[in-house]
Amino acid sequence: MSGEKGIFVNAYLIETANGVVVIDSALTVSENKALKAQLDSISKPLLAVLLTHPHPDHVAGVIYLVTPSTTTPSSSTNIPIISLESVQRIMNATEEAKRIQWTPIFKEEWISKWTYPNQNLKDKEAVTFDGLTYRVYDFGPGGDSDANSIWIIENGPKVAFVGDLIYNGHHPYIADDHILDWLKNLDRARDLLANITAIFPGHGEPGSMELIDSQERYLLTYIDAVKELSGGNSTLTEEAKRELTQRMERFLPGAGLTFLIAQSADPVAAELAAVATAKH
Repeated sequence: MSGEKGIFVNAYLIETANGVVVIDSALTVSENKALKAQLDSISKPLLAVLLTHPHPDHVAGVIYLVTPSTTTPSSSTNIPIISLESVQRIMNATEEAKRIQWTPIFKEEWISKWTYPNQNLKDKEAVTFDGLTYRVYDFGPGGDSDANSIWIIENGPKVAFVGDLIYNGHHPYIADDHILDWLKNLDRARDLLANITAIFPGHGEPGSMELIDSQERYLLTYIDAVKELSGGNSTLTEEAKRELTQRMERFLPGAGLTFLIAQSADPVAAELAAVATAKH
């Protein structure tokens, strides 16, 4: 679990008898060095890296995971790095723009060169490493990204890694114009995860199916507030954004990533205004 400077992103290490599978990486140089150190401390080979979606805070640090070290000499760029094709495509399309956008803010902590998946799976395809089978489900647009997937371990502990379909205890990024699709995907996830013992989110602590309900309540509350404060327009005034931030902070007190509340306001307002226009 990254700290605030790493925007509280989660990466997961699944240790089995003969190796480790990693799900997602971290954002900054420091957080990924810490993740690599944790991986190396297990003293088992890295079997694969699985990616849930293409946002930098989940993919930028892959290069640190697959770089050889003295404690894991078998590590190499031949390690499977696996995602949906859509995840790889969006990584490729956005890496340069993200670098230009965020390097002035993160400076030397920004990872300037990403390492890309070398294997793509389609919806519902699976891979097996050291006896555990991981199946990927393509959720498309409608999490915090234009490409979202859920990875489920089908044997052993039946658990799900949901990426940024769910945030737990943090304000989500809703600026990719798919908040209504996100709500639909939460309904789909309810069915898919009905028999899951634990849900591991992209940000925040793991939990039960209640995480789906709490994410839905957040999005619905955000939609209602944006509708009211925008007056049906496609943008909010700065005053309205401040009011939106205060409302969502009251709804989720003590939560991290409060800067995302206002950042997502105009994209959500524009999406809602477009839907209202289409209905008329």
